[in-house]
Amino acid sequence: MKKCLIILTTLFCFNSVHSQVLYNETFSGYTLGNLGTDYTGVVPGQGGWLTYITGANTPVSNNYSKITNEANKGNVLTLNGGTVVQTEVGLIAKKIDINTLINQRTPGNNVIKFEIDYYTGAQQPTATYGNRIILGDNATGNILVAANQLIDYSFHARYGYLRALGKDLTKNIKLDKNASPNSVLPFNTWVTFIVYLDYNNKKAYFETPYFNTIAVADFLKNSTSTNLIEDFKPTVLAFWYITKNETTTFDMVNKYDSIKITALKNVPAYILNTENFLATKFNMYPNPATNVVNITNNENMHVQQVTIYDIAGKQLTTQTFNNETQIQLNVESLAGGTYMLHLQTNEGTAVKKLVKK
Repeated sequence: MKKCLIILTTLFCFNSVHSQVLYNETFSGYTLGNLGTDYTGVVPGQGGWLTYITGANTPVSNNYSKITNEANKGNVLTLNGGTVVQTEVGLIAKKIDINTLINQRTPGNNVIKFEIDYYTGAQQPTATYGNRIILGDNATGNILVAANQLIDYSFHARYGYLRALGKDLTKNIKLDKNASPNSVLPFNTWVTFIVYLDYNNKKAYFETPYFNTIAVADFLKNSTSTNLIEDFKPTVLAFWYITKNETTTFDMVNKYDSIKITALKNVPAYILNTENFLATKFNMYPNPATNVVNITNNENMHVQQVTIYDIAGKQLTTQTFNNETQIQLNVESLAGGTYMLHLQTNEGTAVKKLVKK
C-alpha cells in the first residue's frame, strides 16, 4: 500500500550522499473524485492543490481534475477534459508553497532532486496541444512564462515529442541521445522523469529511465547571484494541459503519480560519471594554448556552444557554433591561467580543463 508523506522525513545517508525527502506525494490518502472544489484556482482542494481552467468558451466545472484509481498504482491525479472542441483550453493543477519544504533542508543540501511518474495518454491524431510539467520559482506568476520556470517538461499529444527546458539552459535538452531529431515517448505508457538541480555548480542533470540516459546542461548560467538556491528556490509545481487551434474533438487525459522532492548534499556519483565520460570523448589541443584551441571528437557529437569559466566558477565568455563536430576556439583574450570549458552538445554538457599560457 502506498504511503503519503508531505512532511520532512528523517535525514539518512546512502552512497556517501546526504539525502532528505522533503515531499513525497502518492495521492493514496485522497478521496476518489474531484481534486478541487474551486475551478478558479483560489480555494485549495484536496492536499492543498489548486485547480482551475482557462479558455473563453470553456465550460466551468470541477470535473477536470480528479483523483482516480489506476491498476497496479493505486490513486493518481488525472487531468481529464473529456471530449472538447474549444480553442486554447487549459486545465491546471498546481501545488504552491514548495519553498516552505525547501526551507526545511539541512544547510548545505543544495542539490534538489525532483521526480515524477507521468502517463502519456492516448495519441490525438489531429491535435496540436500538449502537456507541461513545470517546476517554477514564482508561485503567483504565469507559469507558462519561461522566466518563471526552473524546469519544464513538455509532451506533444500528436507526435509523442518530449522536450525539457529550463531557466538559463542553453536550449531544448535532448533526453534520448539516440533520437533524431526529437525524443519520442510511446502513448498510453507510464514513464518516470528525474532531474537534479545542482545549485552549487550551476548544473542540471536529466535522468530518463525509459531512454536509459542522463543528459547534462548548464543551469542558471546567466545569473550573478551569490546564493542561487535562495534567489531561485522552487515554489510551485504545476501540471498544465493546453490545446491550440483545435477544430476537431478529442479526449485529453493525462495522469501523474509518485511525486518526490529530495534535498541532497551532492549529485550522486553515477550521475556525475556520465558527465565525466562525455568529456573523455573530446580531444582538445594544443593545451596549454596561446591563441586558438582545436576541439574535436570522433563520435559525431555536435557542439552548439562553448562557455568559458575561470577556476572560481565565474562565467567569462560564450561562443556559439552551428552544431559543429570540430571547432576552433579563440582564447587569445584570456589571461594566463586555468579555465573550465563547458561544451554544450547534442548529448549533454562536457567539461574540459584548459590551461592558457
